[in-house]
Amino acid sequence: MTKYKWLYMKAVFLIIPMLYGCSTPPAPQDRIILPEAVLSELNKFKVRHWKYIIIHHSGSYKGSASTMDRYHREERGWKNGLGYHFVIGNGKGARNGLIEVGGRWNGQMKGAHAGSDEYNQYGIGICLVGNFDVNRPTRAQISALVDLIKYLQECCNIPRRRILVHKSLKITKCPGKYFPYSEVMSRLR
Repeated sequence: MTKYKWLYMKAVFLIIPMLYGCSTPPAPQDRIILPEAVLSELNKFKVRHWKYIIIHHSGSYKGSASTMDRYHREERGWKNGLGYHFVIGNGKGARNGLIEVGGRWNGQMKGAHAGSDEYNQYGIGICLVGNFDVNRPTRAQISALVDLIKYLQECCNIPRRRILVHKSLKITKCPGKYFPYSEVMSRLR
């Protein structure tokens, strides 16, 4: 009887959520270190089906989710504002390594970051503040990015092969020639 009860519980908590896209993951393991405020924001809503994670740089020296949101609303005319789901600060506008959760994640809305309907609809956009054609991202930014991606991989069942950089989707330099793609990928499952 206990054996069947365990199988039933396993199906309810592990298999069924995978069929419907993302699920709220179990408590993060030691390898995923996200601040409690970020975790509470991530776990606040039922998460829809996502297929990709797409990494960007802002191309600017400084910035934050709020300054990018204002730019996307006022200059680009995007009524939903910030095109990314997450922004990771570099210490010039937002704290170095700070993960800012955007309104598109909270609303589980498609992004406006990839330049492609498929990747905007099913891709989680993460933007690191900085111009990585000029400088490398900070260590704090890379650590935060890796931890966020690990969390999203578990939460949304996104395989490593679907973690992409913007320039792999369209003609752009984003996230820049100094973005350490191999280093980031080597730290993921």
